[in-house]
Amino acid sequence: MPHPESRLCTKLAHGSAIVGLPQDSGVIRIYYEGNVIGAANLGRYRERCVQATGRMLHNYPIGYPTRAREDVDPRELFEIGSIEAGTGRLDITATPDDLSWWIDSADLADLGLNPKVL
Repeated sequence: MPHPESRLCTKLAHGSAIVGLPQDSGVIRIYYEGNVIGAANLGRYRERCVQATGRMLHNYPIGYPTRAREDVDPRELFEIGSIEAGTGRLDITATPDDLSWWIDSADLADLGLNPKVL
């Protein structure tokens, strides 16, 4: 997920799924999916994560040739979990309150995460 003060917050579509791997040069190569065209099969955050992961793993380690890829400074991101490549299972380790500014409430609920209600 982008750091709240990162330029990625304005560059990427709000709620974009971002996956990445560290490179030898010190940057993180990210692949992202924001579903800016409104595809029905990418409506959920988990589906966008699977799509971005597929791009990253396509012809690994080269990745899929796409404009939805960028090398970024690690300070522009923070890790919120992991994805099992074979199954698409997400393991979110961040709290719902840390995610709710980027991932909408319906997607948090779909992931089994619900922000605290005061």
